[in-house]
Amino acid sequence: MIVKDQNVPVSGILVVFLIGKTDKNLETTEIVESKTMRRSPNYPDVIPKQKIIKVSNYVVDGNKADFLVKAYLPDIVIAEVSVPMTDLLSEYVLDFKRLLFNECRTILSTYGCNPDFDEEYTVYCISGYSGDPEEFFTVHGERMAILLKNERAPLDEEEVESTLKSSLKYSKDDLSIVDWDGAFLFDPKGDFSGNIELFEIANLQLLKLRILNEDLDMRLKKAADLLRRKPEKIIFRSKEIRERLREIIKIRTESILESEAIEANIKLIGDWYSAKLYNLISKKFHLDSWKHNIDEKLDVLEDVYSMASENLSISLSTTLEFVLIGGWFILLLGWFALFFLDLYLRNIVK
Repeated sequence: MIVKDQNVPVSGILVVFLIGKTDKNLETTEIVESKTMRRSPNYPDVIPKQKIIKVSNYVVDGNKADFLVKAYLPDIVIAEVSVPMTDLLSEYVLDFKRLLFNECRTILSTYGCNPDFDEEYTVYCISGYSGDPEEFFTVHGERMAILLKNERAPLDEEEVESTLKSSLKYSKDDLSIVDWDGAFLFDPKGDFSGNIELFEIANLQLLKLRILNEDLDMRLKKAADLLRRKPEKIIFRSKEIRERLREIIKIRTESILESEAIEANIKLIGDWYSAKLYNLISKKFHLDSWKHNIDEKLDVLEDVYSMASENLSISLSTTLEFVLIGGWFILLLGWFALFFLDLYLRNIVK
C-alpha cells in the first residue's frame, strides 16, 4: 500500500547513468535486444540496440551497486549503476548519487570518453506498493521535487506542483514523473528497464546535439576569421572553402539520418505508452529547441561558404578575363613591334 507517513522510509532502486562519446573501437560481448514497452506493438528495430561491454558489482559507501557498461555502436558508452535503497527519499541520496556518478566517470575515462561532454541522469524507481502512486504527492511531493531538482533548500509550492505535473500515467497504479536531471518511476511490478532505456536514448540525443552544437560554434568562428581576410588571400583558399561547404552538407545529412531516424522510429509506435513517454522526455530536454538552433547555425554556415564559393568563382572568372585581355594586349604589342621592325629592316636594305 502507499506510504502515508512522512517518517516511514520509502524503499526503492536508485539508478544513475552517464553517457559519453569515445574515439575508440568498442569491444562488445552480448547484444541487448530492444525492450518491448507495455502493450506496445513489437516493431523490429524501433529502438536502437544496446550492446553489453561489461557487468560488475561492488560496494560503494557501504551499498551494493550493480554496474553495467553498455554501448550504442560505434562510439557511445553508457555507465549505468543500480542500487537498492531502504530510504530512496533521504537527504543522503543526493550525496550518494554524486559518488555513483564519480564511479561512472572513472569507467568512461577508461574508454577515452571526452570528460567535457557527457550526460548524467538519475531514475528513482519505486515498486511493491498498491493503490494510486499520486497519493505519494500529499506526503512526499516536496521531497520528490527536491530530489529531481538536485536542491537541498525547500522549494516553493508552485515549483513543486509544476515539477510533479510533468508526468504520465498508463494505468491506475503506475506513474512516470520526468524532469531535466532525473525522473521518478512508479510501477508495482518493478518493470523499469524499458523506460530507463528511453531515458538513455533521449540523453544520447541530447549529448550528440551538444557535441554538434559545439562543433558548429567552432566552424562559425573559422568562417568569421575567413571573412576577415583580404579578398586576394581568400582566392588562394578556394579548395578549403569548397571542402568546408561539402562538410556542412555532410553534417546536415548525417544529423537528419542519426537523430530524426531514431525519433521517427519511436513515433511509429503511435499513441502507445513508450511514444508518449519519449515525447514528454523530449519536451523536458528541449530537444526541438536544440535542433532548431543547430539548423540555424547550419543554414548560416551553408550561406557563408556558398557565398564565398560564388564570390571566388566570380573573382576567378574576372581574373581570367583580365589575364586573357592582358594576353591579347601583349600579343598586339608584339605584332606592332614585328611590323615596325620589318619596316625598319626594309628601309636599311634600300
